[in-house]
Amino acid sequence: MSWKLTCQDAADGSGDLVLELPDDLMQAAGWKVGDVLELEGDLAHGGAIQLKKTVLCDVCGAGTVETGHGVLEARWRDGECEGLCLCKVCFDYAMATLRREHDVRHLFDEEGQ
Repeated sequence: MSWKLTCQDAADGSGDLVLELPDDLMQAAGWKVGDVLELEGDLAHGGAIQLKKTVLCDVCGAGTVETGHGVLEARWRDGECEGLCLCKVCFDYAMATLRREHDVRHLFDEEGQ
């Protein structure tokens, strides 16, 4: 599916362009108001552009459009959900910390238990 959109001058003297995204595009792409999008392409020469959603790491704030992101999430029985979006570095750190904590807690367990 594709959309043809027209950029408009922001009319504030900045030279910025405004691109209004229709609701059906937002829904199809899984975007919502407030998401950060990265623009790729050459608008100056009328070329096609591609928008990618940038997820920011909830720990360090790094953008994850290049590497992807991990999600540490909990869904409790009472219906409450909470989670963190993490860049690769922060996700690896969280996993290593949890594994280390597991190893420490089970350091003196009898073998086979």
